[in-house]
Amino acid sequence: MPTELETDVLIVGGGPAGMVSALCLAQLGVRSLIIERHADVNPHPKAHELNARSIEILNELEISMDELTREAAPDSDGSRILFCKSINEEFGRIDLLENGGSAQKYAQHIRSEKPYLNLSQTELERVIRAHIQRSPQIKLMTEHDWEGFSETGTKLVSQVRPLSGTGDPIEIESRYLLGADGAASRVRKALGIEMIGPDRLQDFVNAYFEIGLRDYVHTPAKLYWILHPAAVGAFIAHHVDKRWTYNVPITPPYETREDFTADVLKKRIQTALGTDRYDIEIKSISYWRMTAQVAEAYRRGRVLLVGDSAHRFPPTGGLGMNTGIADAHNLGWKLTAVLKGRSPESLLDSYEVERRPVAQRNGEESRANFEKVFEVIEAFGLDRNAPELLARVTNHPFLKRMPGFVRRLVLWLLRAPAHFLLGRFRWSRRIRDRVLSSIEDQRGHFDRIGLDIGYVYEDGAIAPEGGNARPVEQQVMDYEPTSRPGARFPHVELAGGGAVRSSHDLIDYAHYTLLVDEAGVPWRDALRDLGTALRSEVQPVSVDQLGTDPESLARLRAVCEIESEGALLVRPDGHVAWRHQGAAPDPTDALRAALQRVGVQ
Repeated sequence: MPTELETDVLIVGGGPAGMVSALCLAQLGVRSLIIERHADVNPHPKAHELNARSIEILNELEISMDELTREAAPDSDGSRILFCKSINEEFGRIDLLENGGSAQKYAQHIRSEKPYLNLSQTELERVIRAHIQRSPQIKLMTEHDWEGFSETGTKLVSQVRPLSGTGDPIEIESRYLLGADGAASRVRKALGIEMIGPDRLQDFVNAYFEIGLRDYVHTPAKLYWILHPAAVGAFIAHHVDKRWTYNVPITPPYETREDFTADVLKKRIQTALGTDRYDIEIKSISYWRMTAQVAEAYRRGRVLLVGDSAHRFPPTGGLGMNTGIADAHNLGWKLTAVLKGRSPESLLDSYEVERRPVAQRNGEESRANFEKVFEVIEAFGLDRNAPELLARVTNHPFLKRMPGFVRRLVLWLLRAPAHFLLGRFRWSRRIRDRVLSSIEDQRGHFDRIGLDIGYVYEDGAIAPEGGNARPVEQQVMDYEPTSRPGARFPHVELAGGGAVRSSHDLIDYAHYTLLVDEAGVPWRDALRDLGTALRSEVQPVSVDQLGTDPESLARLRAVCEIESEGALLVRPDGHVAWRHQGAAPDPTDALRAALQRVGVQ
């Protein structure tokens, strides 16, 4: 007989999206059980970019900046992206801290002292898992495989089996099921949900090695695009002193995984480094396919998709993991409200309505970033398809039968034109200017405050403003704070009483927040008139009674974008749900209608 377990929410997959989902639910008193195939976090690094919104969410979940920065790269390293022949033969760079750069752009809009972190996903997962293991609301079952589920009334029954093959099968009963099991999601496939978009942009091999190269590299950075004809690829310095990956494009059918052995990759890494003085020990090799896809649906009944199971992007932009963390934060409070009977189940429909357009936009930007990188290659006069042509020739059966010295000579002859074209950068001002201009054009790939914190939900669990309100024009490199419904409530530094706080301190993940000003007494009275049940869902805040200094209060009033008689309703996840910019003829009816529109019953 199978062992039987029970929980509120079963989460399949213990990566960032799955674990953050569990922490969001735990913060609201909801039990969850995570099924994870691996005993420990995957030691082979994947993502490495933690953006401003993810930092906000993790801080809100009581994951401190000290924990996040402990294994993160130094800020100066994480701000630089280099384009090189070999790693110390630089052509040009993007430095996000140069002349204040993006850090200055972020400073007034986020409370964290760091706008982003170059932090290996492996190390981030270790930090999050430590919090998971301390939570009494979360059970983590590693080395178990989710096999499927059945539905009985208001319950789901999942079939789970130990990977060892020696333990008893397990049946886990849950109210809801979250598929956070990655790009090849078995949960998504069980639901019959298709992925929309190209399923192959490029194949890659990725080698992970541990080494300290700070004393060797001329410029510590987080990313080095390597254009050496014999070692085209990219180094990702997850930490210059500790962890590196080297990414190489593969061109099937002329090249296969089997062609990229540890010895082959070691030699290519040494070529890309420009030295063989380091004995590179490759810890692991990963093969992956770049796609740009979003699930056609995020929900089927009581089963929902989170993170990479719902979307998979090119890594060019660092948006995949961050989008998944924001998915989890968006869903956690909604799922809790439904589980506890405070909102109708239809509230869960807003999850897809809100998050899927964000994923589509991020996927489009990531794909555009990937395509745009080739402009740097073409600025040298190189053919973007040259690696494929080279692979076709060098892997031709006839050439493979030739003696080694003949093959080496042919390779040298084939690569010589590329060496010449790269060399023109040093003596042709025209070529140099063209290359440097194309490198600068890549800045939006990395400087993306608009994508990080500027997205606005145009529909979903919000009360859109009437009239001729148009969708917000989404920016990549710029951000304009707004309290328009659907937007992230802006951060404003609040000073006074000897302490410095943020406007985000006014928001509570367990409640809606009703912000009113000095003339907002009718709104506070209206909240009382709504009755105990609704009143318990909303915490009123009078901005004129916060004890902040006049300058802070003026800034806060400005970002609220309401008159002194108006009101602003902010959701638990920090996005604005509704606003009434002035006085209302009947505040009680207006507030009741707003709460019903956003899913509070």
